[in-house]
Amino acid sequence: MGSKVRVLSVVATLMVACDSGNIGPPSPPFTPVADVKQIMEMVIDPAAEVVWESVGFIITADGEEEVRPRNDEDWAVVRNSAMILAESGNLLMIGDRAKGEGPWMIMSRSLVEAGKATLQAAEAKDVEAVFAVGERLYNACETCHVLYWYDEDDLAIRGIVDE
Repeated sequence: MGSKVRVLSVVATLMVACDSGNIGPPSPPFTPVADVKQIMEMVIDPAAEVVWESVGFIITADGEEEVRPRNDEDWAVVRNSAMILAESGNLLMIGDRAKGEGPWMIMSRSLVEAGKATLQAAEAKDVEAVFAVGERLYNACETCHVLYWYDEDDLAIRGIVDE
């Protein structure tokens, strides 16, 4: 009888220790510092501007000037900004920043994908690909802004709603 009590005691202890609510590794000590607005202003927007301003053409009365990365250092700046954009999409899906499983997550993932495509283009030092993916990046940003940031006046200015 004593051994049965010991076995039951061990089983009960193991059951308590293995509570189904604690399955898996413990959560990391995640401490957000920035809110969504701060991430946009201090991280995403500056990185996007680097990408958008890294390639293109300036047309003046004197002619046309091509804007493009000219050396490895210039390409590294574009590459680093692309990585910032890709990982920023992930930041927008974490904790209180995430706004449900619907459009917010889809658009955040589209920022990740645009950042990855920009990274690939920058690593290939492909000016035309960086230019093309700039539109994809713009669309990822603008689509999200239409749903989550712009007010009625902003939408009217863009011709999205009637004034």
